[in-house]
Amino acid sequence: MISRCSNSLQIFFSFSQETITSLSTSRSPQTLYAPINHILSSKGKQIRSVFTLVTYDMFGGNYVDLKPLILAIEGLHNFSLIHDDVMDNAIMRRGVETINTKWSNNQAILSGDVLLIQSYQKLISSSIVSSIILKKFTETAIRICEGQQLDIDFQGRDNVSEEEYLNMIELKTGVLINFSLVAPSLLTDSGQININTINSIGKILGVLFQVQDDFLDLYGKSLTTGKSIGGDIVERKKTFLYVTAYKKASLAQKTDLIRIYNSDVANKIELVRDLYNELGVQKTVEDYIEARRQDLNILINNITVQDEKKSSFKELIKLLLNRNF
Repeated sequence: MISRCSNSLQIFFSFSQETITSLSTSRSPQTLYAPINHILSSKGKQIRSVFTLVTYDMFGGNYVDLKPLILAIEGLHNFSLIHDDVMDNAIMRRGVETINTKWSNNQAILSGDVLLIQSYQKLISSSIVSSIILKKFTETAIRICEGQQLDIDFQGRDNVSEEEYLNMIELKTGVLINFSLVAPSLLTDSGQININTINSIGKILGVLFQVQDDFLDLYGKSLTTGKSIGGDIVERKKTFLYVTAYKKASLAQKTDLIRIYNSDVANKIELVRDLYNELGVQKTVEDYIEARRQDLNILINNITVQDEKKSSFKELIKLLLNRNF
């Protein structure tokens, strides 16, 4: 992602990566900490931490002061990914073996737990993080777990409404992206109007990020995404694509969708894709993304800072919405 952005945005990505790398450790036992080093070395998108830095900078803050906050955000994020991989029996993450595959489920759970605890350690050590931020961070962590449980619950259901699904991803994925924008807004003198606007932007971005992930799981390229194509279908996950297909399908098509989705046939991914194509799911999802993109543009224009201060913020959003990974 960093190679596709401007020099000014690259500065934020570089600072983020250097900061995240500092989470790596040589502490003992290595059986606990080597898995942590493994996931950190795989270099994720850094979207959350860079949004934190860019938003803080947009409102006049010195982004270098946010090192403890972005360490906490990345720690919480990677904790959730590690545990998510255990629950999904995932094999690959960011193009490398998951911790549960390379080591064991037990080590993955413990390593994730350590990252979560370290997140609080980083926040507590910061001189600029207020009790309000700490409370919001805690609520964010709880809501991520609530969203993950809903995701698990939905796997046992054939009919999940769009409203239910969007609520689930707002919890599981959206809340941390939202926190990454709102926290730096609260730490500066941005004003309540800007805080409200940023909160709305964060909610839309959080949902769009997961909708994009759902889309790329089937219509992306494995080499680019670092994941197996159609993994959500194999795991019978209720994605935005599935929910859209179910909503558009006739009774006969619903029956076919449920039968295929709950099967283990060798060509399951191809069969589901064919049904999605028949229902026009790809275009419907693309139209949804475009509509929300327009909502974002309106909100960004409502941020009351000079346009040049918005440049990195706007560029990062554009980069996120145009991603293919």
